[in-house]
Amino acid sequence: MKKLLFIGIAAMSISCSSDSSDEPIAPPENQKGAVHIQTRVDGQAISDKVKAGLYMVNYFDGKPDNLLATDNYVNNQLLTFADNAWSSDQPIYWNDATTPADFYAYAPYQNNVADARALVFSVQKDQTAIENLAQSDFLWGTLKGQPPTKSSFDLTLSHMLSLFTINVTAEEGMNIKSDDVSVTIGGTKITALIDMATGIISTRGDAEDVKCHNNGNLSYTAILIPQQVPFSNFIQIEWNGSPYTLQNAFKLEPKRQYSITVKLKKTESGFDIGIDGWDIIGEDFGGTVGG
Repeated sequence: MKKLLFIGIAAMSISCSSDSSDEPIAPPENQKGAVHIQTRVDGQAISDKVKAGLYMVNYFDGKPDNLLATDNYVNNQLLTFADNAWSSDQPIYWNDATTPADFYAYAPYQNNVADARALVFSVQKDQTAIENLAQSDFLWGTLKGQPPTKSSFDLTLSHMLSLFTINVTAEEGMNIKSDDVSVTIGGTKITALIDMATGIISTRGDAEDVKCHNNGNLSYTAILIPQQVPFSNFIQIEWNGSPYTLQNAFKLEPKRQYSITVKLKKTESGFDIGIDGWDIIGEDFGGTVGG
């Protein structure tokens, strides 16, 4: 599998310091320090031109204000990753030298967010291209009660969706190549509403088929919205014009990677399944179809 940010388990960290430039979001009055976004990623590289959105909400009389749908102190500020650092078109300043703030961040960036408490996000239906797989990975994080500081601080973004990998094997005598196989996940809703204040995800719309990315070596991956998948044609594999389908129900949970091994049979139009991954699920979702 290609090593990209959205595939690994390492979390992204955003650091803030007091450097500034260009026009400010809030004028630097009364010893206000600037918030300049930088980053580091534990154990991984991150590709240039990744874009994220940032929200900042101040405290009043020592109490946190609520994240609003719009019109926050900092509202969906675009951050762009390039040359190993995050940059913003406008520097961001603390409200003053003593007022704490809550921070919320997400990626990939959306230009128009009508409601931060119900951000609409969809995974791509066709994730065969690596770019579409990357755009399907939703990251989110929050940091509460951060006091103004001239030192850097971390805001960690987590992978909020489910990463599903299917590894294909075959019985002896079957010559199977990665490019001759296509894998589709069925029965899942591809659109969600995400509350930026809590990270809670709720699905919307109808179920759609999602085409998996070919990682090579007979491994196929898709990023899916967490949900309870009803009994359906959950895994669909096509090899040399022959369809292999598993009908089953499945629960997809946030921040989990599922790895399933599929064995194509020479004498039966079906396969067996075993499971492992980040979180071992104490249930065998295997089955055989055809005959």
